[in-house]
Amino acid sequence: MKTISVYQCVFDKEIPMEYVGKVKYSGESFGVDSLTDGEVYDVVRDETGMIKIVDDSEEDYIYDLVNPKPFNGSSPGGKFRIIDDPNKELGKYILQ
Repeated sequence: MKTISVYQCVFDKEIPMEYVGKVKYSGESFGVDSLTDGEVYDVVRDETGMIKIVDDSEEDYIYDLVNPKPFNGSSPGGKFRIIDDPNKELGKYILQ
């Protein structure tokens, strides 16, 4: 299992998390530290098994893998395209 270090503000340090792959976001950018059109993001799995995106804040957050957008509906969001999926896992969630 490959891991990458991801910053956790709660602990004020980086912790190792399981690397799941990389995705590229296409769509309206939203939030200062959320998702930006055209950027590539790491996908990780936390200790509970949840799949999360390491966004512009450099921390891991849960995003809808089909239509990532803000919870408050302030943006229509966009979509992720798989860049790296070493275990063929992201293809189960993201349609290409």
